[in-house]
Amino acid sequence: MVATEREVVYAQDESCVRVRYRRGEPPPPYTYAVTVEVKEEAVWQTARLWDNADDVHEHHVHEYTRMEGKQEPVIREFNSINEAMAVANFEARNETEEIVRQWRKS
Repeated sequence: MVATEREVVYAQDESCVRVRYRRGEPPPPYTYAVTVEVKEEAVWQTARLWDNADDVHEHHVHEYTRMEGKQEPVIREFNSINEAMAVANFEARNETEEIVRQWRKS
């Protein structure tokens, strides 16, 4: 991400879970990252990541496990970066409980 990135943190029902959204500053094209994070032993751990860090037009979803960490990405197709960011934010904020449940079991 660019050093001047924007960041928003969305608190969830469970105080040890949050969704973070980071986006690069203008001009476009933007880089972004959306993460579902779980606080365990005072350290925030990533449970899922949506991003376009490798190429602004290549959109990844990475699952994380407790034992093995970051997994290989699923590459998704979108019509625009804005669409990809919106979908990532929607999934992260609406599927948080299931994502955290899967991560805790891993």
